[in-house]
Amino acid sequence: MTSQEQSDWKFETDQPSAQVQPPLEEQATPQLEAGPGRPASAFEQLPTRRLQAPRKRRPLGRVLLVALLLVVLLLGGGVAYGYYYFQTAIQEPVSHFVHPVSRSSEEPTNVQPTTGTDITGHPWNILLLGSDNDGKYTFPAVLTQVMMVVHIDPQQNQVFLVSIPRDSWVSIPQVGGMHKIDQAFFLGAIQHNSFDDGVRLARLTIEKDYGITIDRYAWVGLEGFAKVIDTLGGVDIDLAHPLVDDTYPDDVGANASNPYGYRRVYLSAGPQHLTGEQALAYVRSRHADLVGDIGRTQRQQQVLEALKKKLDVANVIEHLPSLIADLQGKVYTDLSEGEMIGFANYGRTLSSSAIHQVTLGPGPGDQNYGTLTTVYDPSVGADQSVVLPNCSNIQPLINRIFGLGDVESCHVAGT
Repeated sequence: MTSQEQSDWKFETDQPSAQVQPPLEEQATPQLEAGPGRPASAFEQLPTRRLQAPRKRRPLGRVLLVALLLVVLLLGGGVAYGYYYFQTAIQEPVSHFVHPVSRSSEEPTNVQPTTGTDITGHPWNILLLGSDNDGKYTFPAVLTQVMMVVHIDPQQNQVFLVSIPRDSWVSIPQVGGMHKIDQAFFLGAIQHNSFDDGVRLARLTIEKDYGITIDRYAWVGLEGFAKVIDTLGGVDIDLAHPLVDDTYPDDVGANASNPYGYRRVYLSAGPQHLTGEQALAYVRSRHADLVGDIGRTQRQQQVLEALKKKLDVANVIEHLPSLIADLQGKVYTDLSEGEMIGFANYGRTLSSSAIHQVTLGPGPGDQNYGTLTTVYDPSVGADQSVVLPNCSNIQPLINRIFGLGDVESCHVAGT
């Protein structure tokens, strides 16, 4: 075992080994071997599932970004209370979210860690990884429902959210061959059952295929989103029209043991006080909005604005231990505590007009960044609906956003 592997967090697996394992129903809950400064209970252990042709699931899109922003908003409220309070009551619990992942020899040099909270001296590229329902897998071997590169340029006061569709058909470095990009994290993690290896391969895939150097990563789970809202006493939302979804995934809360279940969701129009589970359905549902996915984006922005109102200094201080506990095991990042504070301060002054969103999928004219098609995927032994990235349009966009000049940045087919 290499020193790098020894530094990674390890997980028990249900694969055959030299040790005789008891039947599943008799096994104790697998425990994580602690890394440096990390408790063994840091990650939840969840039921296993082999990689197979996935059932059609609705992608979460930007809802997981909302979960990440919860951390920033929490920190922003804490900062307003003062640096001393941050040191004594916030820094230690927030440090449990921090998990640096070493870079492989194939990765380019990234922005080095800052020593304080000043993040304004240069642009940042943060890879956001998200899984909408980890209950179908054994953590850390999960698919990433969301892969988004958040480009933050404090000097130009611009933020770009570059979403890469989970079905993008790309070359996966080290593993080899063409795969859906949502498998990059999974294929890395299963090699040694290591979260770190999953992050490294997902990060390297973006760097090799799209030419974007990743400075930091953040992995976000879903369940903490609803818990935070419940801890804050719910959110008040004015629904412009009823929301009806007869095939909403029934895979969280009390019914998490049935990850493929569905149920009916109905929220009436007008002012509503939503619980965490209702708010999650409000930002997650895609089937019944009168204006389609644009409406879902607007709903997510509504909930975020409602949360910002709830996260004033007094409310943050009152509920801080519970809020951090809600996100424990649901957020991991290599942003330092100081960098989180720096981004929190920056984000509090950022106007919505400075945030730009782009999805590298099908579209009109020079905004057509991908083509829908069907290919045979040998890794799952079945045909897959995929998005073939269109490098002729992706490359100039990537080069402009990330300041890469005229380089050949797009290599999604491994060429």
